[in-house]
Amino acid sequence: MAFYWASFKERNGKLYRFDTRIYLNDIIKPSKSDRCIGAIVGKNPGSAEPSSLYMNTLEEINLNGDKLLPTVRNIFLKTGIKFPQNQYVQVLNLFYLCNPVLTVAIKENEEDNSMEKCLSENNDFPWVWFVWGGKNKFLDKYKDQFKTIKTTRKFYFDSYEKKVVEGFPNNSTLAKHTQGLKHDYIVPYFKKILKNII
Repeated sequence: MAFYWASFKERNGKLYRFDTRIYLNDIIKPSKSDRCIGAIVGKNPGSAEPSSLYMNTLEEINLNGDKLLPTVRNIFLKTGIKFPQNQYVQVLNLFYLCNPVLTVAIKENEEDNSMEKCLSENNDFPWVWFVWGGKNKFLDKYKDQFKTIKTTRKFYFDSYEKKVVEGFPNNSTLAKHTQGLKHDYIVPYFKKILKNII
């Protein structure tokens, strides 16, 4: 039983994480009938690791101190909504190389010419929440790929205005990361938009 699942790949001694899912209820294993209720876009996978040596299939994640996944799940639980079994939030990233040190991850990613994307980026989502932070000369070039992501609702949290802003964040915008984000600011918004999805 677990909440966090993903598919891992190893290439040239580096670990990559794809199709990351945050299940809102404990599950034994993912199935084809599972339902994605939305997506969140971060920078890159951090310290989380596969719980086994199996690769290229969805498996339980060993968080290893990674806080983003449980933080996102806690935000949804605070809405008080009773989520049906096997519903999950998709986690996408600007790039998919695993490393908790962003500067090192960026350097290693620049050295990898393949720039493999997560196939989940092609899905159609009810909403997409951007949490990739502010302007970054190394990361900004990766953001445009999400301008055309299939969804009817894009948004981010603006920490200066202390409110959710609908639309795509431009490179000069701070799309607040979940770290340090007061849940009281975002939970009411999710209560509202999930009413017609769950």
